[in-house]
Amino acid sequence: MQQEYLSDIELYYTTKINSNKIELNGDEFKHACKVMRHSVGDVLHITDGNGNYFETIISTINNNSILANIKKRKSYTNTFSNIYFCFPRLKSVDRFEFEIEKLVELGITNFVIFNSERTIPKGEKLERWNKIALAAMKQSLRTYLPKFEYLSSLVKVNLLNGEKLILDQKGECSLISYLKEIKAKPSNISYCFIFGPEGGLSQNEMDLIKNNRILALTNNRLRAETAVIVAATTITLI
Repeated sequence: MQQEYLSDIELYYTTKINSNKIELNGDEFKHACKVMRHSVGDVLHITDGNGNYFETIISTINNNSILANIKKRKSYTNTFSNIYFCFPRLKSVDRFEFEIEKLVELGITNFVIFNSERTIPKGEKLERWNKIALAAMKQSLRTYLPKFEYLSSLVKVNLLNGEKLILDQKGECSLISYLKEIKAKPSNISYCFIFGPEGGLSQNEMDLIKNNRILALTNNRLRAETAVIVAATTITLI
């Protein structure tokens, strides 16, 4: 059965939920009260980031929190729960953050950020990445909050469960062809799509994953962030 998708609402996020009440605080409270000027009796649309959506009515507004009664609830399936996007940070912070934002909007929920041999900025900024993902989730009216994992090298990426798939211009077959192949495979198999930095993966890194498949996106060369977004678009729309 096709899922009924959300539209034309302002979506909020919280994990403070019991059987019939929801509490908003922190930045979500400030946005609802100070920016949107909500008052008692107004409808709020809320997700817990685990696929659940709640339509609520504000019952109480305190100095730093909102309490709302749950009137309606729905649960959504994470269609891409077995898809992992593995890519390094980019030299441009703006392009990297744009990349994360667009992937979340397209429905990708599993992110593995790793240090490549040719990665210039290294290290993790999980708090910042989670903040970008939360904003993108709410903006695109999705109910699954993406998860981030940071790994220090491609060696550790290779240890992840699931099929490893490198996206490279010299791929042996196209991503579209491969996606048609895996439609017949069990849905419990995980797929790790691996992307290189601006200079591409080194030969050592390519050799590390040489027993896995290399897939091509297009015949021409794409920027690192463009390749990731094109792949996500292909996977989520095919």
